[in-house]
Amino acid sequence: MRGFRGWLVGILLLVAAWFVAAATPDGEARMTDPFRVTASLGTPAVGDNLAVTVRDVVVSDGVTASGGWQASGTWVVVDLDAWTVRAESPGAIGVAYLVLPDRTIAASERPLTLDRTATLLDSRLHVDIPQAGSLAFEVPADAMTGAAVLQIAQDNGAGPGDPALSLEGDSVIELPLSLSDLPRVSDRALVRTGWVSP
Repeated sequence: MRGFRGWLVGILLLVAAWFVAAATPDGEARMTDPFRVTASLGTPAVGDNLAVTVRDVVVSDGVTASGGWQASGTWVVVDLDAWTVRAESPGAIGVAYLVLPDRTIAASERPLTLDRTATLLDSRLHVDIPQAGSLAFEVPADAMTGAAVLQIAQDNGAGPGDPALSLEGDSVIELPLSLSDLPRVSDRALVRTGWVSP
């Protein structure tokens, strides 16, 4: 009788383990998901080694940058302060995305063609010393309705090509946006990267 009870308990434990495994969403596949930090406008948000304060978000029909670069089209321009928290290496906004319902758009590198300090993208950051700057996203005009999420993170080495890989296993600062509620301007000058004025 003792052997029968042992087998019965063993089978019951295996069935219970199966139920636990079935109820666990995605199991080990979720281990590389980014650690999400929700931001709000005007309030500092701190990720792993990156902190940002988003100051302003607007839609613009054109942008100009230091060095004389300019472009027309539909742009989402984000003005922000950024700094590192623990160490200066790595110390940069390596990737920034605007996640729309049907596509994900990486921050444009085009403003950097004439001046490497035209945006905060890839600018070197320092511990507890904020730098002000902008990020610019070129968006199709027909995509300017509905909800979106601004994502900002350090570069984990995968580069900006695939958001699923470039945010893998890192913290990502996210700011929810309503695109149709953003103020619209005819032209916006990007804030040249520099120290925040006290």
